[in-house]
Amino acid sequence: MTNRSSTPSSGGTRRQRRETARKDARLKAAATTQPQPFWKSSVFLMTIGAVAVAAVLIGFMVLSNSGNGGGSASNISAPLVFTPTTSANGAAIGPAADKAAVTVEVWSDFQCPACDAFAKSTLIDLVKKYEPTGRVRFEDHAIWFIGAPQNTDSLDAGAAAECAAEDNQYWPYHDYLFANQGKENSGWPNRALLDGIAAKVGLDSAKFKACFDGGESHALVKDNTALAQKIPVSGTPTIVINGQPYESRYVPTADQLSAEIDKALAAAAGGSASPAASPSATAAP
Repeated sequence: MTNRSSTPSSGGTRRQRRETARKDARLKAAATTQPQPFWKSSVFLMTIGAVAVAAVLIGFMVLSNSGNGGGSASNISAPLVFTPTTSANGAAIGPAADKAAVTVEVWSDFQCPACDAFAKSTLIDLVKKYEPTGRVRFEDHAIWFIGAPQNTDSLDAGAAAECAAEDNQYWPYHDYLFANQGKENSGWPNRALLDGIAAKVGLDSAKFKACFDGGESHALVKDNTALAQKIPVSGTPTIVINGQPYESRYVPTADQLSAEIDKALAAAAGGSASPAASPSATAAP
């Protein structure tokens, strides 16, 4: 009987030979593998990914900033509804001051979001209801309430509207300003926008620029602001009916103001107010 030798042969053990063969295979594969192109490398792919993410973020910021309103004559939004102006005279609508039974004053700032809401709904409803009667006069007073005295956005917007009033286009200009209202004190009522709105409402370009640059319309807004302090106006819009401020924590509705206007009409006529249909009222089924 032949016994196995305990001394390893010159080729090593079976396990050692397998490890050696595997190592040789790996070295051979490494020697024959072509270098990987740079554009397939992980560094390159990570760089491209970072650039793509940055581009998306920049695009989002541009789109977000584009929603501030104003600033461009080529990007002017038209009002969805215009204030009726059949009897408009400058910044007023309705009969002359000495002919009106009731005068409704609106002390407003073109940068004020609440004024924007009031102008686009309540005011239009009231004018539609009472202008045909020939007894109610509406007066708009543009004031420099927001940003004063450091920021002149409200002042400039009001001054531009006063220039439009010289050609009896105050109300269309008023509606365009609110339709393009931007963030407060952001510079949205810049010269390009103000000149662009002037063109939209049909104002003479040279006349409008001379008015705006002359300073008188700015002085008028400042005078309005000084008068507002005597009412006093503690917030905008402030509504004054025949000299009596209407107190409200919120933007008043057409129904609420109609009730007060009807009371004032009744008092002027020496009688009691009859129920008046609200602009938004509907017939009962």
